[in-house]
Amino acid sequence: MRAVMYDRFGDESVLSLRETEIPQPAHGEVQVRVGMASLNPVDFKLRSGILRMIGRPKRPAITGKDFAGEIRALGAGVQGYQVGQRVFGSVDPMGGRGSCAQFVALSTELIAPTPDALSDEIAASLPVASGSALQSLADIAGLRPGQSILISGASGAVGASAVQIARSIGAHITGVCGTANVDYVRSIGADAVIDYKSDDWLQSDQRFDVVFDAAAVASFAQARPLLTARGVYINTLPRPALYWAAAVARFISRQRCVPFLLKTNTALLARLAKLAAERVIVPHIHEIVDLDGVAAAQRRMHEGRVHGKLCVRVHA
Repeated sequence: MRAVMYDRFGDESVLSLRETEIPQPAHGEVQVRVGMASLNPVDFKLRSGILRMIGRPKRPAITGKDFAGEIRALGAGVQGYQVGQRVFGSVDPMGGRGSCAQFVALSTELIAPTPDALSDEIAASLPVASGSALQSLADIAGLRPGQSILISGASGAVGASAVQIARSIGAHITGVCGTANVDYVRSIGADAVIDYKSDDWLQSDQRFDVVFDAAAVASFAQARPLLTARGVYINTLPRPALYWAAAVARFISRQRCVPFLLKTNTALLARLAKLAAERVIVPHIHEIVDLDGVAAAQRRMHEGRVHGKLCVRVHA
């Protein structure tokens, strides 16, 4: 099969489209023919080695996590799925497996059925981006109707999903984005929008129950003045300083600092599928590329030139 792979850490030049063996499903796994993959910042962060403290993918590695496609084979012990069924999910990349390939094999705990109402590109756009938003707001912060939330990076894939989820909960939303995306962020549900190119959101005199730093541009110390007495700060890029701040906060404050790590499972994916089918979450597809365009697409993502989801067409 064809797959986009890398042998060493580095920039997008380490990626190449090559032939490799089709993965066979082990016990409890299914083999999926990938129709559409989607890219996330975590893909180039793993490829570049930025996240080495969290984990190092076994190499040679296939890039990409998220996908949607059709089951082609069942491993021993698999129940509840059948060959020909449409599914979507997110690959655990640490074993060297990835979604920018014609086939993936993975545990049934990392997939869910794709509703008929969803296209492959929409389904493939959900796991990491929308999953991070849903887990952060609903499961960690416990966002409730009437509460206030500030979302940095509100025009990005994670941030936009957070705006839409917060809107469905009934929270008061302040989104932070660049000038070109102010109208878009307002159109998906933000009550107020801060243009970071002209205003420093960290200097806001408002107080928020939740600060969701989807752009990972602040520290807990910087965000604390914006939080209510029991406010929650969630940062999507875990790093040592955040873990230290989270530990200290438990002893000195009723405020919370949470370095976020996504925990993908079937239950989370099923919740996302339902929200997308009900059009609570509507991912913005920025661009669709082919497998040979993945390296250049990751470069554009790293340079901040992608607003929304970047999908990869694997099988037409």
